[in-house]
Amino acid sequence: MFSGFPETLRQYGFKTDVRTLLDMYRTMEMGLVTNLGSLFDVCQHLICKSRREIAPYTLAFWDHFLGIDTTNFNTIDDAIRKSSAFEHWLSQKLETGKISGEIDYEKLIDQFLNETLQSDLQANIQKELDARKHLDDDNPDMADRKSNGPPGVLQATDKMVDYSKISLEELIERMKRVMEQQKTAHSGGGHWIGSHGFSPYGHSGHGLNGIRVGGPAHAGTARKVLGDPSFYPVDLDAPITDNNMDAALQALKNIEDIHPDRKLNVKRTVEETGRNGGIVIPHFLREQQDRTQVLLLLDNGGNSMWVHARKVQMLFAKIKRRFPQDLKTYYFHNAIYDQVYEDEARRKPVTLRKVMENSPDYRVFIVGDAYMGPHELLAPFGSIEFREESSTPSLENLKTLHEHFPFVVWINPTPKQYWNRTIAPYVQQVFQMEPLTINGILESAKYMNGIKHF
Repeated sequence: MFSGFPETLRQYGFKTDVRTLLDMYRTMEMGLVTNLGSLFDVCQHLICKSRREIAPYTLAFWDHFLGIDTTNFNTIDDAIRKSSAFEHWLSQKLETGKISGEIDYEKLIDQFLNETLQSDLQANIQKELDARKHLDDDNPDMADRKSNGPPGVLQATDKMVDYSKISLEELIERMKRVMEQQKTAHSGGGHWIGSHGFSPYGHSGHGLNGIRVGGPAHAGTARKVLGDPSFYPVDLDAPITDNNMDAALQALKNIEDIHPDRKLNVKRTVEETGRNGGIVIPHFLREQQDRTQVLLLLDNGGNSMWVHARKVQMLFAKIKRRFPQDLKTYYFHNAIYDQVYEDEARRKPVTLRKVMENSPDYRVFIVGDAYMGPHELLAPFGSIEFREESSTPSLENLKTLHEHFPFVVWINPTPKQYWNRTIAPYVQQVFQMEPLTINGILESAKYMNGIKHF
């Protein structure tokens, strides 16, 4: 994590080099650095030569250590709120129930910064290991007995290894041997294919110049990238995050084309029949481009759905090429009444009748946490928004929607054990409901593929 800091500082106008790193390490050896906040203070004294440099230094520090890029935002608060670090922190707070009621983002941003800057630096200070020695001491045929941590928990590492002097062929061969033994998901170590560790294969870790497998870039040094999540076990029931997004993407790709028909190549069939003494051997034109059609209805209203809405948008944005020109997205708040919206701000209404002019062949994903008052779903004029009041209860609209679109799954980001505390059981009377996990996406794909036979 430290090795790239001088480069980040140079991007913000500072003239720094390896001597800056040496000064940082000396202060750590003296015991002056205990958390990210004290690191910030120490580095400020080492790097800033005048008061005018404090602001760009702060932005560089947040960019490098917290992943908060302020270049595309009007305010620092906006940059923090839209950063993956804050989203991950907030989602953990929401899922563990440490935040309830109305969300005050201004206070939460302060809390996030305070907690982050006071966090123990053990997970942020890397001890660089010799790559050759590490591989010689590591047995690629070691049996996988159990995961190195509870499901969904990312284990931090305090080590870093640069594999640039190890041949790519050797790393690939070792990875294949490790893959044969690996049975569970791993994070934070130096042996398995996983995440947040220092092994030469995995993602989001501190193994430099290795092979990135199935996840986002971290240091940006990978010599080879393998996007298929089958190369490493993942926790299928963990909530979808930036780290397992590619695995969720692969699961979503399992949806089959509902138009598997092929067209007969008449000219070639006739010619080949003549050459084969009248024996008809049909020849087909190349398979048609995948025409799977997807309609996404996304609840992006209310504080409870804010974090999840962005994850779902990212997931379907990544897979847009899988559904060329046939991915349509609409937005709603809590329940679906007589209209939905074309834009995230919910300013451009589209009637439900207009939505149902789309072909019944569309696969429909409805994403919402079903966290609302029962009257919003069951009662006439139940909407909490005046502009959406309707004499038709939302539940009836859901039934009408399903009558037109037989391929519908409701994706619920709330952990399954809490569904009974919401109106989810009523929705389940109408739609198949799955959690917003990799397993949930897989089950949704299976359901979509199976229902077409009825």
